[in-house]
Amino acid sequence: MGDKVDVPSLHPQRADWHRRLPLEGAVNFRDLGGYPVGEGRRTRWRRLFRSDSLAALTGRDLELVAALDLHGVIDFRLPHERASHPNRLPAGANPRIAQFGFWPHGVAEMLEDLRQLRIDAAAIERAVTGHYRLYPLQHCAEFRGMLEAVEEAGGRPMLIHCVSGKDRTGFGAAVILMAIGAPKSVIVEDYLLTNAYRRDIGHLMPPGTPASVAEVFTAARPGYIEAAFESIESAFGDVDNFLARGLGFDEERRRKLRDQLTEPASEPSAA
Repeated sequence: MGDKVDVPSLHPQRADWHRRLPLEGAVNFRDLGGYPVGEGRRTRWRRLFRSDSLAALTGRDLELVAALDLHGVIDFRLPHERASHPNRLPAGANPRIAQFGFWPHGVAEMLEDLRQLRIDAAAIERAVTGHYRLYPLQHCAEFRGMLEAVEEAGGRPMLIHCVSGKDRTGFGAAVILMAIGAPKSVIVEDYLLTNAYRRDIGHLMPPGTPASVAEVFTAARPGYIEAAFESIESAFGDVDNFLARGLGFDEERRRKLRDQLTEPASEPSAA
């Protein structure tokens, strides 16, 4: 489990806040607050969260999560993933659960090759890069549903997650940040931060898995997220067209999201 990362330049008024929440049973539970989105604004803290699996949250973790007062949880895991590792949520909490489980084409085959020790690091990298190329092409419905759930929340706290919080959640977080105006550099910065908080997903890798294969499989590599951007540019021309034509979020809907989820960067951060 990685150390907490503080980014004082992004939230100088709240030096006690950290981008990663100090949970014991989830290593990649992060706040998307404090990111610059242009026009002198930044994302609000304690409004949007991204995470890995919630199945191993401890009693202390549940107290911390309860304090977030989550309005909704968006789960990108498939039914069998949810059944084998059911989420733990605070007693009495009743967030709206939105399930948009999917795997891009080719993931099941890659995982089987991984389990059979018949895939090397270069092939893993090619496969994962291909999965990212498919996110904006074949999974608009899932990410549209995610944005609609965030829209419905009206600025109330929302969490998106999957198993490791890297791939499906990584692109989901990228889409939300795109929709509220974050520049590509900020989106890539947030994506790559997963490398500091890698979930142990050893259950997907058998004994004898080469270290090079494990590294490529668990890493958030720039080439992965860049592949998704390349698909957006090829199929839609730019991010604005992807959001409008692919996901149904025109400028007006995005403006409302921006009003709900961002604030002037000059204002003191509010919980």
